[in-house]
Amino acid sequence: MKTVKVIIEYLKGILSGSMPLLVVYLYDGALRLSYLYTTINPAKMTVKLNLSPLDWYFFADYVITIPLVRHWYSHIYRDDKVEFETYKDKALKMHHSDIQANHKNRAWSANGVTSNPWEFMYSQTQSYKGVSDSAFNYFKNFVLNLVVIIFGPLFLMYIPIRKIVNTVRSGEHD
Repeated sequence: MKTVKVIIEYLKGILSGSMPLLVVYLYDGALRLSYLYTTINPAKMTVKLNLSPLDWYFFADYVITIPLVRHWYSHIYRDDKVEFETYKDKALKMHHSDIQANHKNRAWSANGVTSNPWEFMYSQTQSYKGVSDSAFNYFKNFVLNLVVIIFGPLFLMYIPIRKIVNTVRSGEHD
């Protein structure tokens, strides 16, 4: 069961790094899409792959480094909710605080109570709040994978160097 879990995590890391690798290959010129460069017969879609040694380095980082970095630094890749506060939510909170502060001697509720039955059915406004949270997480993971593909060995060298430094420091205190 543990092997299956490790394989699934590896495939998840590979899948998440595929888009940044394609962006690196398109920028580097290793991947050429002919319809982007030609005006003659633009409907014909051909893809040319011209890999240099640098591109093989990026591919090795993609296959080896991204899954390891995603495993070792999993706290960075978490999909925690970011909870962006939209301007509509902020305006609704300010409206509620104004009502609560200035609500005196009303016929439909007691003093200090802000239950307005005619106001809203829900406590949140309709907005793109959930979409912006997930879009931020996708963009964050995309940028992290792009950085790992470009500077992959630096991330792999950090953990052994940290262990060596900790060993040396613990040896000094003995």
